[in-house]
Amino acid sequence: MSTGTSPMHERISAVTGVAARAVAGLLASGGNSPHPEVRRRITEAEHEWQRREQVHRLARNRRQADERSLNDIAENGVAQVLFHGLEPHSCPRCDTPISERRRREERERHRCAVCTSDLSTAAPAADKPEISARLRLAASEAAETAALAGLRSAEVVLAELIAELAEPPRPRRGDDWSGSPTSDGRR
Repeated sequence: MSTGTSPMHERISAVTGVAARAVAGLLASGGNSPHPEVRRRITEAEHEWQRREQVHRLARNRRQADERSLNDIAENGVAQVLFHGLEPHSCPRCDTPISERRRREERERHRCAVCTSDLSTAAPAADKPEISARLRLAASEAAETAALAGLRSAEVVLAELIAELAEPPRPRRGDDWSGSPTSDGRR
């Protein structure tokens, strides 16, 4: 593992209060613990954090896409209302004037004065697309919240392991407070 900082080091440094470079250094060096079990647990916690970070990123991307979709549907609805309220005097494409006969057919037979298509089948559907989009957005927001909670949980586990790794070695029986053996050679 390199001693450069990564998004994981930045987040863990925010949780532990230890600078990101120090976190990276602790993880790279193994800290004060020669115990391979602590290193194994940290490696597993790092992998879990990375997995959960990816899950969170995917959930956030899905939520953002659902927000854009809902926004597009809402904008299309507004545009439809706006255009349905217009009474064009000419074709918007070629500026050919719309005849009085076509205007009458639009009112009486529900035929578009511009293109002559049947307006009764073009009636706006109920708000089903918007409702579906809102439900998708609610689901993706819930998934993002759950993914973020999982990511935060993984950060806490990793931060606790880093704190354990950063602890100074405990004096053994017979050691003085500096960690050196006593003058009589006892440990």
